[in-house]
Amino acid sequence: MHKGVRLAAISALSVSLAGCYLRDPVPFDPRSLQRSETTAAADARQQYFTALPTGLESIDATSQPTSNPTSMSAGRRRRMLAPTTRATTGPSMGDVPTIRVPLQELIHRTAMNSLETRVAGYDAAVSKTRILEAQAHYDPVFFSKTTYTDQKVLSPSSGILPGVNPFQPEIFRTIDAQVGVRQNLPSGGQAEIHYDVQRIQRVPIQASELNPYTVNDLALQITQPLLREFGYEVNWARITLARNDYKVSILDLRKTLEENLAEIERDYWQLVEAEQEEKIQEDLLTLSRDTYRILVERIGVDVSRVQLRQAKTTIDSRAAVLVRAKARILDISDNIKRRMNDPEFPVSSEVVILPEVPSEEIPVHFDLQDQVATALANRFELGQQAIREESASVAMMVAKNNLLPKLEVIGTLDVQGPGKDFSHSFQNQGRSDFLGASIGFSFEWPLGNREARAIYRRGVLQRLQAMTQYAFLVAQVTEDVKTAWREVETTWNEIGARREARFDAADALKALEDRREEGAPLDPTNVQLILDAQERLGDAQREEALAVASYYVAIARLERAKGTLLRYDNVVMEEEPFMGMDR
Repeated sequence: MHKGVRLAAISALSVSLAGCYLRDPVPFDPRSLQRSETTAAADARQQYFTALPTGLESIDATSQPTSNPTSMSAGRRRRMLAPTTRATTGPSMGDVPTIRVPLQELIHRTAMNSLETRVAGYDAAVSKTRILEAQAHYDPVFFSKTTYTDQKVLSPSSGILPGVNPFQPEIFRTIDAQVGVRQNLPSGGQAEIHYDVQRIQRVPIQASELNPYTVNDLALQITQPLLREFGYEVNWARITLARNDYKVSILDLRKTLEENLAEIERDYWQLVEAEQEEKIQEDLLTLSRDTYRILVERIGVDVSRVQLRQAKTTIDSRAAVLVRAKARILDISDNIKRRMNDPEFPVSSEVVILPEVPSEEIPVHFDLQDQVATALANRFELGQQAIREESASVAMMVAKNNLLPKLEVIGTLDVQGPGKDFSHSFQNQGRSDFLGASIGFSFEWPLGNREARAIYRRGVLQRLQAMTQYAFLVAQVTEDVKTAWREVETTWNEIGARREARFDAADALKALEDRREEGAPLDPTNVQLILDAQERLGDAQREEALAVASYYVAIARLERAKGTLLRYDNVVMEEEPFMGMDR
């Protein structure tokens, strides 16, 4: 079986999902993306069109046997044989360039080059950037602010007022410069530290007071929720959800890859069957032409125009079927090239991919219980649904936390330093004579809290939905495995029955040929029996070839149903590291 050969070739799929630094993308140039196909199409052969018949072609035979068959001239016999040699089935497969490629190489090339898989890989890359986007919520933020204020008030909005007359409005001109760093905390709070320098001037200026003067202020403030939005799990939920979305997108990538490889295997075995069908049709056409020649030789003995028309009709019908059989090989080959997207085999190229087939079929036995257990552990749908259930649980946990009232504690510690200038203020600040601290609480609770209750109820229902969907998928996966497992057995047994039918059909045709060689008359009934026996032999051969192809497709289908198709095809998905993602 082909699997034994396949194990010798291990292909690796490296999925590059993101870079460690930003760079501009390559400009979009549709013409360059089209160039490989248009260049290859330039070397394509011209289309092959045969002339359509305009009427019934004469076969130059009387309707009744003659008493002297030897009186037929050689020229007349050649004219009668001419229709059987006219090229009506298109170019021979030997006239186009072909290459035989083993299945494991097709799988390797598809895994490395498939455009459909690359598109799914970009979806995963987009999902991965959202993890970093969620983590960036906890990155520190630098801020700065500078203001100039001109106030006519009893006291300035900030700073220290020496003050002389508390009831006399005065003008305060203040220049305020502030720098600091702010950061959200995983516990749900926020920490901020800033340094503030104020230059204050009071008008009119009194000779006995310090005017203008400077105030330096170093402050640390921490705000921490105690009920709602408190805790690592609640505040880390957005990162957890982003990571789960990324895991789902990776499984979507695996799904796309599995679908491509499954289609490649199906196309490969269809190509095997199509090539055998083309050969069967060639053989059938040869048999019908040989029968026609025999009938020509028997004109005047027991053959009339009726038998010749019987054979000629069969020749034309089988020629038409052969035309379609050749086209099917080309269609499947192009489909394989499209899925592979290999630069050596563009879709428009003239090269026809043909298969390398195993020499014999080998039965493969599978234990159903083991296959079901393997599927339940490996199917990507179950993995995705388990991740979705986890995401629903996280969302429900956050919604439950939002039922609590909002209670925050706010703590501030600051060190001020007044002085006539910045240097003097900084020195006074260093002595910590103006050290201040504060602590406060903030409470908030919506009356009725209906919004939070509705959101929590929705979260509970979505989690129950995810759990129910998982149970449904378990039954679906089990059915898929059992159906595919049964199909392996069915197609194997079908091969045996189809092969017996082919043996019987070949023996029936040989019996009719033996009767003919023994002198049985070639009347219309016997001629039709021979032509029908040839057709039955061809049908039996086609059905056997289809059963063999279906057997190998069934094995691949079972592996896909178990979620082990990549392992079966020796394809390994590897993700390139992304710097900064797990900080």
